[in-house]
Amino acid sequence: MKYYLPFTLCMSAVIASLIGCDSVDNNVEEELLVVEAFLYAGEPVDDIRITQAIALTSEDTVATAVNGASVSLIKGGVTHNLSQVGLEGYYAYLGDHLSINAGDVFELVVSADGQSIQATTEVPPPPVNVALSGQVIKVPNFTGGRPQLTDEFLTVTWDNPDESLHYVLIESTDTGEPTYILPDFVRERVGRFRLVTRPTEANYFDINLLNLEVLGPHEVRVYRINKEYADLYENRQQDSRDLNEPPTNIRGGLGVFSAFNSRGLDFEVVLSQE
Repeated sequence: MKYYLPFTLCMSAVIASLIGCDSVDNNVEEELLVVEAFLYAGEPVDDIRITQAIALTSEDTVATAVNGASVSLIKGGVTHNLSQVGLEGYYAYLGDHLSINAGDVFELVVSADGQSIQATTEVPPPPVNVALSGQVIKVPNFTGGRPQLTDEFLTVTWDNPDESLHYVLIESTDTGEPTYILPDFVRERVGRFRLVTRPTEANYFDINLLNLEVLGPHEVRVYRINKEYADLYENRQQDSRDLNEPPTNIRGGLGVFSAFNSRGLDFEVVLSQE
């Protein structure tokens, strides 16, 4: 699974808010299926999760995974069946005949526990005119005495005249053993470095020492956020006294089915010689 998402949706809180609305029958809502399903243009389909809603009266804090569900994506009238991966309610497409492209319209169909739910999303176009102010960023050498701190940074920019939401992914692309900017006794990580920003209405993001952990090749990727996800994100801080239901595009259930598109550029992190 990618885990690219720029913030935790906290679906249990969203569902609790829905269940708490005066207009909702608690006995029905606590049995509903919850969908967290995300498609990324040009990438495999492996980020679809099905769980059960958590009742307000329950002491559980983690949603129960729904395994053994029938999950499919329909594109252009062709049905693509997904397979369960692991035991945490995740489903993925394991075939070779499904691509995710800008403008594609997908329908998600899930059947489980006697319920059938559907949702539709359209893959947005990629961000426009993504550019990087340089290809190399120099960072201080912390291993040879007192480092000379610098304020060097790179800026990634994109067109955003309507101030729609985007987020930025920065990750190391070095598949070998990482060389950390800070000494190992200060910072240790397992796996490849990755940073995901919060959604922003701006049209730029500055990459500096505080955003980095390892030397070597990196990629910065700008994601355009689709409407369903933007609506849910903007609703995440709804006042508990406000009984408006959080947005959901799942018919017959709860959650969100959305799509993202992106553009990426490469850069290098090196030690300053000063």
